[in-house]
Amino acid sequence: MPTIVPTREDEIMRAELALARTLSLIAPLFTCLSEEEYAQVLQSGAEECARSAARSLARSREEADSWERALSVPFDWPDRAAFQRNVLASGMPLAALPVESLYKPWSQEPGNGYGASRGLFLGDSARHIQAVYRSLEIDVPARFAAVPDHLSLLLDLLALYVQCENRVAARDLVADHFDWLGSYDKALFRRAEEAPLLFGSDAHAHADALDAVLRGIAQVRALLGVTQRLANEVVARSGQPALA
Repeated sequence: MPTIVPTREDEIMRAELALARTLSLIAPLFTCLSEEEYAQVLQSGAEECARSAARSLARSREEADSWERALSVPFDWPDRAAFQRNVLASGMPLAALPVESLYKPWSQEPGNGYGASRGLFLGDSARHIQAVYRSLEIDVPARFAAVPDHLSLLLDLLALYVQCENRVAARDLVADHFDWLGSYDKALFRRAEEAPLLFGSDAHAHADALDAVLRGIAQVRALLGVTQRLANEVVARSGQPALA
């Protein structure tokens, strides 16, 4: 029986399907999950997928080791719950939500009194992505109604474009909506510095929660680094220069 040799097109398709799968699997890890949802994410292989991507995308041994440590530490549900309650939930002192509008000027519209303000929801980026969803006839889940530009949704949309081989749309999405990840990483770094001070005299009594917060921040920062490199892969496949 003759051996079937994969064509170049077959290899490209497999690579793009793998890229889309990775984007989809890590997307939920940036948002608040229920215990059942978190169990489903773990069962999906998201953590191993993230570790595999980290190993292949790291640019130095130091970076690879840092990502590996952050992504390999066991993170059970009580730890995850403590982390997301303190960091991924709006209104908490250590809150750092991965929502694009929070890290950009709210509006470029002339004469808008809040235009230059940062830290506000539903800015220009959110309104633009809402228009994209409408054009694709995609309904934004109710839990994301106030944050349509949440990183989890952006990753799912990017995965859809990659899977459908719409390289132009994928490239444009990265260019328009993934240029704030560095600012978010800096916010997470600040929260890691502030956490021990916030717990203050109660740090010993809440040592487990503080540890969970710090480990969760390290994990999300590693995932963020992987996300940036995956975005670079998307842009590279479109034939355009990679992002920084």
